[in-house]
Amino acid sequence: MGTSRAVLRRGLVFGLRAGAIPAGVCAVLWVVTTVTWYLYGPGGSTLEDPAPAAVAVLGSLAVGVLIGAAIGLVLAYAPLRLVASGPLRTLVCFLLGGTLSSGEVVVMTEASDSGYGPIFVALLAMPVVGAVAAARSRDLAAARIGAAGRPLT
Repeated sequence: MGTSRAVLRRGLVFGLRAGAIPAGVCAVLWVVTTVTWYLYGPGGSTLEDPAPAAVAVLGSLAVGVLIGAAIGLVLAYAPLRLVASGPLRTLVCFLLGGTLSSGEVVVMTEASDSGYGPIFVALLAMPVVGAVAAARSRDLAAARIGAAGRPLT
């Protein structure tokens, strides 16, 4: 059971890192928009209001944690044959990461007041998140596969 916890912990850390990237971008945009608003007056951005900005930052972190937790749970409790097989593990992580990153589209829809730019960027990021999850799947599953004494493929 300790290896399952280690895999889940690795998944959550991965999710926090994955969610911190869009959350950091949203936070920087919020700060820039706020400074611009104080210096030059209102500019019409939805991020001038603190509530949508907080939704963007915290929602992005929540989506990242959800992605990491789901991938960690699958890798921790899936049959060892699936986890030890590189192509299957990669495919599962790619599908989970890409599908669950659709939550970022929902977050950007709410935060940007249905603006097309942030939604389009979030849609474009879905395969990227899947690819990063697939690339990291070996590192995430290493504790479980190592405990079973099987070589990583």
